[in-house]
Amino acid sequence: MNILKLAEDFFITIYPKPWKLRKPVVIQFPVNDICNSKCQMCNIWQQKLDYQITPSELKKALSSPLFSEVKFVGVNGGEPTLREDLPELVDILFQKLPKLSNISLITNSLNSTQVIKRITEIGQVIKSHKGHLDVMVSLDGVDEVHDRVRGRKTNFINAVKVIDFIKNNELVSSHRLGCTVIKENIYGVNELLEFAIRNDIYIKYRLGIPHQRLYSKGVVEPFDLTFEEKYHFAIFLENLIKLYEKSDIQVFFYKSLIGQLMYQKSRVAGCDWQHRGVTLSARGELLYCAVESKRLGSAVSEDAERLYFDNSQHLAEIVKTKCDTCTHDYVGLPPTKVLLKSYAKKTLKKLGISNKKIKDIRLLKPLILLRQTLTFNKRMAAYDLNPAKLSHSQPALRYLTNHVEKRKVLICGWYGTETLGDKAILGGVINALHGSLGTMELHLASLEPYISQMTIQQMPELQGCQLHSIADAVEIASAMDLVVFGGGPLMALSVLADMIAIFQKAVDAKVPTLIAGCGVGPLGASCYNQAIKYLLLQASHRIYRDQKSKQIAQMLGVDTSSDQVAEDPAFTWLQSCISSNCDLQTPTDPSQPLTLLLGLRDWPYYEYAYGLGATEAKQLKQRFEGEVIIAIQKLLYKYPKLKLIPFPMCTNHIGHDDRWFYQNLFRKYPDIYQALDLNYLKAEMSPLEAVKTFKSASVALTMRFHSLVFALSTGLPAVAVDYTLGKGKVKSLAEKYNVLYMSLDQVNADFIFESISKLLDTKKYQERTIIHTHDLHFHSAVNQFIKSLDI
Repeated sequence: MNILKLAEDFFITIYPKPWKLRKPVVIQFPVNDICNSKCQMCNIWQQKLDYQITPSELKKALSSPLFSEVKFVGVNGGEPTLREDLPELVDILFQKLPKLSNISLITNSLNSTQVIKRITEIGQVIKSHKGHLDVMVSLDGVDEVHDRVRGRKTNFINAVKVIDFIKNNELVSSHRLGCTVIKENIYGVNELLEFAIRNDIYIKYRLGIPHQRLYSKGVVEPFDLTFEEKYHFAIFLENLIKLYEKSDIQVFFYKSLIGQLMYQKSRVAGCDWQHRGVTLSARGELLYCAVESKRLGSAVSEDAERLYFDNSQHLAEIVKTKCDTCTHDYVGLPPTKVLLKSYAKKTLKKLGISNKKIKDIRLLKPLILLRQTLTFNKRMAAYDLNPAKLSHSQPALRYLTNHVEKRKVLICGWYGTETLGDKAILGGVINALHGSLGTMELHLASLEPYISQMTIQQMPELQGCQLHSIADAVEIASAMDLVVFGGGPLMALSVLADMIAIFQKAVDAKVPTLIAGCGVGPLGASCYNQAIKYLLLQASHRIYRDQKSKQIAQMLGVDTSSDQVAEDPAFTWLQSCISSNCDLQTPTDPSQPLTLLLGLRDWPYYEYAYGLGATEAKQLKQRFEGEVIIAIQKLLYKYPKLKLIPFPMCTNHIGHDDRWFYQNLFRKYPDIYQALDLNYLKAEMSPLEAVKTFKSASVALTMRFHSLVFALSTGLPAVAVDYTLGKGKVKSLAEKYNVLYMSLDQVNADFIFESISKLLDTKKYQERTIIHTHDLHFHSAVNQFIKSLDI
């Protein structure tokens, strides 16, 4: 690690912005102002060739001492490879910039022959100067998607030719793809990533914005994203951060962009053009950033150093008034804390140490548990809650009165992380409350509000619902008539502290509290188990979703004698959904092609195989996935026309996005991949659309608990995999309704193949026997509690 570099960066970032202006270390150099593409997000192609800087003028401009510290130059346009003298310009860059080491070229690759020729020419020049050439091919989609964005047919085909060239040419030090995201291609970003992974080339994503250098300032149409489009892109970026992106700086940029997109937060990502970057235009003019800077003057005919430093107030004004809302993909120094963390991570990496390796060391497990405890206690302390002083007595409560026209109900839980199953649970909870309370003023607490905002827009049951952050929910809990923890498992998570804080505010104000349709477990560290117990004790009443959860609560020391067990609220919503939609009551057409719906997920072994070592658990996971692959291949051989629906029950990064899991699982198996309906791996569908999908399938292989609930409720014949290894809800549900299942650690290809074959061969899918639970109806359980509160 370069200690001097760290010290320099550290002492820059500890000061407030705008930072002191320094000599530039990076130049953005658009070498021309014309282009042979017709991109939707750029109007350079409408410009006519008038004047562009000559080699001699470039040499004169770069003679200024201003450029003595430049290490990187980004060569772009327009389309830079249209310039026949590009090799000469690159040679001058190395002649005049004593510290230059890297040239980065961005190309549209429309004319692949010309582009490859130009890359070869400049590559030879750069090699002669012992420099490095980075080539970025602009690629905005696969096949016709890219051609539509770029306004030129065959652009994609030509881009692929250039990609193949740069990947295998020794003159190119590094190669990557760059995607500009606009309305036209926003639902193609996943498919493009899959293309990049299959072709073993890195890709970065940027958001298209109105841009003065691209003559698109004031243009609205390509950039005017709907909430749904922003949501799709934000979730995609979250998954990039979690599963793909390796650069700490790029990760931080993506995080900053998500905050800007979904919460209108100020930009926190760094930008070199705020203090140590410059733009040299195709006409030789000097600017700070190309997005907002005015032209400072001519670097050819004027003193470039004076232009750069004497206009510092203009740059300071940009930083103060423009940078907070800028989503351009410039990057630079992040805040101090992020900077230090990044350097520490790099140091550990050089030593061969990673977070995963640390977690795999069994001797460190006590320290990891201690850290979890400290983290949880810190979260509790943020709400002035002391785990050691939590009361375990039954809360007093005030009764609901009949004269209130609209009762205020706050629902909390793991919302903001919701899967399709959680949405069905929420719908069931709301339907039950509606039936008992009538018209309500509904409030929803969310750990990640933009995710829950999508749920509100998808579900009619949530019309008019007011969405709150956890902090806001804590503040309003005391003003509610009822506070409900709405379904899902009470499990070992640090965010239990947030739920306790909401319930505590309600209890202090004697507001009735309800645990509604929840499971209990999996348990974890002692601090979490005590928190689960306390949350249960804070409730005025408890309705569990299964008998085992009630038993675990009792084991934790909760008096469950007056508690109830009822069906999972998702069953309530699904029954209501099916009975109220004529389309869902129509028998399945037996002439439809056979379809296997997959309700699989990435196995979270760290939750369900806690007793196993990490290596052993990973091997178990790999073995299971291998057996699934073999079984599906055998099924496709036996049923050549079988279609596969890779159905994602979870479409967010927090709960492990199933769309990414399916891509990773099937990527190396062309026979399976060709049978997949990839439409299910694109935009998130609404819960109602999901029910229709289950209703139309022939058979299901389920793994997630609620994929089995959906199958049972729609009469879809299913085979289940118990990923809890016999410890949890999947086994109980499968046994209860006589569904063939096997524990994940025992699953083999023959079991899957034979079980599904039997369901297909006996045409069980034509019977569509819809399960009606024999448990206490969730609606009835809620109604009994509400009646007990009336006076």
